[in-house]
Amino acid sequence: MGIKKKVKKKSKAKRRGRLILNLLGLVGLLIVLLVSIGGYQISKRYSPYSSLLEIQTIDQKITQSFIILDRNNEPLDANTVIVKFDPIEYEPKWNVSQLYIDTLLAVEDSSFYTRKTNGYSIKGTIGAIVSQVQSKRGKDVVSRGGSTIEQQLVKLMVFGTNNKNSVSDKIIQLIDARKLTLKYSRDDILKAYLNELRLTPNTVGLKAASIELFGNDMSDINSKDPKQVAQVAFMAGLGQSPSTYVQDFEKSGKERTRTVLGVMKDNELISEDIYKQALDVVKSEKEEFVLKSYTQQGTPREYQAYVAKVKDELSQLNLPKSTTITVKTYAEANQLKELHHIATGVYPQDDRLPNGYLEHKESLTAISVIDTKTGHIIGLGTNSDNPLIPYTATRSSGSTIKPLLDYAPAIEYAGMTPNTIQNGTSFSVGDWKVKNYGDENYGNVKASYALGLSLNTAAVEAFQLTNDQQKNNIMEPLGLQSYNPNGSSFNPEQAINYPTNVLALSSAFSAFGNDGVRVEPTTIESIQTGDVQIKLAEPESKRAMSSSTAKTMVSMLKEATGPNGSEPYAGPKYTGFSQETYVMKSGLSNFESSVPNSQNKSPDALLAMASPEISVATWVGSPSYVDATFAPTTFPHDTANQGRVYLMNSTFKVMMAGRDATKFTFGDERLISEGQTNQVIPELEEIVDDNLNDISIKNKEIDKKDSETYESMEEEYIKTLNRLNQTYQE
Repeated sequence: MGIKKKVKKKSKAKRRGRLILNLLGLVGLLIVLLVSIGGYQISKRYSPYSSLLEIQTIDQKITQSFIILDRNNEPLDANTVIVKFDPIEYEPKWNVSQLYIDTLLAVEDSSFYTRKTNGYSIKGTIGAIVSQVQSKRGKDVVSRGGSTIEQQLVKLMVFGTNNKNSVSDKIIQLIDARKLTLKYSRDDILKAYLNELRLTPNTVGLKAASIELFGNDMSDINSKDPKQVAQVAFMAGLGQSPSTYVQDFEKSGKERTRTVLGVMKDNELISEDIYKQALDVVKSEKEEFVLKSYTQQGTPREYQAYVAKVKDELSQLNLPKSTTITVKTYAEANQLKELHHIATGVYPQDDRLPNGYLEHKESLTAISVIDTKTGHIIGLGTNSDNPLIPYTATRSSGSTIKPLLDYAPAIEYAGMTPNTIQNGTSFSVGDWKVKNYGDENYGNVKASYALGLSLNTAAVEAFQLTNDQQKNNIMEPLGLQSYNPNGSSFNPEQAINYPTNVLALSSAFSAFGNDGVRVEPTTIESIQTGDVQIKLAEPESKRAMSSSTAKTMVSMLKEATGPNGSEPYAGPKYTGFSQETYVMKSGLSNFESSVPNSQNKSPDALLAMASPEISVATWVGSPSYVDATFAPTTFPHDTANQGRVYLMNSTFKVMMAGRDATKFTFGDERLISEGQTNQVIPELEEIVDDNLNDISIKNKEIDKKDSETYESMEEEYIKTLNRLNQTYQE
């Protein structure tokens, strides 16, 4: 008993000590803040920017109208109207929901209307520090910043997107915020803040962002409707990290919504009953709580994926406002319709395929097609209600990453060749045991055979031959480095499991069909307003690997669809195309061991293909990583191929219609732009290829003359040596 009491006392003492340290830390930070405020107020009443701070009143709604056409001028989206800006007003009353305003202030600045300090809040600063401490201790709290609404407005007005959140920036914001409060009323400041918010790349202000995301301007919200309450919670919490919560809506966005709903309940803005109903809406899988950008209302279903990508690219451009803009793209409407039929599993079966169909209609699919040499995106398709899936759904690459992350760097920098002997037997990297498909061991094998059969052990071994910088030298120009959750470093498990999407994968594989060069993908051919053609920048092209490495990879990848490869039935040869015209790699991912009924199932089944004309990536997968019900079956191997073989071969057949595949081959070394690096290498290789026979003949003639001269000299040398020896003996 005495020992237990001592342990309890020690535990209490530890907790008391931590509490004292935390309190001392808070007091210290508060003192630093007060000293900084006092010092600057005494020495300088306002920053140099303060005299420039004027709240601009803009009452005009700003819109853009887009007509999106295919390459034959057929409409893909007849007249999409995008609201760029919709002004907030507070007289005679607010034209935005009071529930939203109350929730926003509860989350960001609860003392906005009540505090006596000008532009800063001591309570808010302490609250921000406390919430950060609690968050680090693992508690579920609303992340709060110490900045007031005034300070955030100043940040938007003065720093825009260049704010670095440095100490000096914070101090300037603090001083300017004070100046702002002395000049304008709280209503004026809140109105300006709501009008300045940058919540989506394509809009300015709260109302325009809400229209884009949910289809309403937040002016008429029913506080008894749980679906609308959930929308209010999402919009009120969006300011902390807009891009994260929109792009990762299903995970981060919904988690943030649930947290803000808790704040609304705690502040008695909604009842307990409405809180529970709103939570159910957020958790529901019945498409009750989705972003409007996912639904593409008014756009034909077969065009939605492609049009979504077009709009995404348009949002990055500074285009004229309040006018109609005509956008011509690289797609063909009929091909997009066919891709939609393929993605939804209703494209006619081809009897020439050894296997090929969608195992579960409920599985998700995605297709991406790129023009290999130009980077033009000519096809996107999915069966999902979320048309962004082909270019935003980050899934596991499985073995499709092996040629890109493992073998290409090993060939480029470590001297690997197709004949390099590799390990085909299981081994361990730390606590991770590297196994091959089916847990098979093959002993020592050649690299080309290992890649063709997709051996995990050999891929990890190839991965370990290069350092992070060498890998990044290839992954960055391939467009894949930005998907690495570890930043610029890699871990061995990524050798067979790397996050990506089908657009990124088809773009990366295009380098194999384009002699090692990848061109940044784009959907937009031209943009016109009235009679004025808007000049567009040329897509950037980068050399990801040397011509020699690209050729070696093409040679090795042909084994994957060869008789002894991992995908003998996957190639388009079954639909009439020569094996010399394409290369291909497949990939499967695994469920966590905790997922029920996941044995012999895979959440991701992919095929990626490159040819000198088009590059394609296809994916069929489980809608969820926690449920294997509608996941593709991965064993036996032929079963694993069904969905992805159907998607790939059908896509290749549709997109190659009218093209003569027999007229193109790999290995064209001519660069497609003057801005590419390493221009001398392909030129030299082209000279060698063009003049190889002549050079060989000349070399033989030179060798013959040299040989005759050497023999004559050798005879003279022997004679002289004999004479010297004879003289020495005498």
